[in-house]
Amino acid sequence: IGFTMHTFSLANHRYGFTAASGAHAAENARKDPFAWMEAMFANQDKFWDEPTDNLTGTQVFELFGQVAEDAPGLRIPKDEFVAALKSRPVNLATRTTWKLGCANAVSNTPTFFANGARFAADDTWTKAQWVQFFNQVLSQ
Repeated sequence: IGFTMHTFSLANHRYGFTAASGAHAAENARKDPFAWMEAMFANQDKFWDEPTDNLTGTQVFELFGQVAEDAPGLRIPKDEFVAALKSRPVNLATRTTWKLGCANAVSNTPTFFANGARFAADDTWTKAQWVQFFNQVLSQ
């Protein structure tokens, strides 16, 4: 079984695209993109409108870089991570996964697909529910 995470930044989040780009930057640094997402969910309150209202774009990117540097499972140097966030390959990867989400009518996150088909699951599923689901898929 292989797992692929496609990022899908929601337009109503000011730094959603940058946060989504972080998963691709982590992957490019040969780190676990899931570790990036865990770190972002743990730190998302730092990136809401009010905490970033008086920060420049550069300062916000530095804040993203600090998250990557401090996150267990990542420990990517801040300057390296910020440079990756601003790179064309990361930008294009993030745009591509966003377009994939649009093409598949994704309107909220998380949304789950198995073998290209959307299915009803949510982020409250237990390990047992996932095992049951994949055993059912593999038996077909």
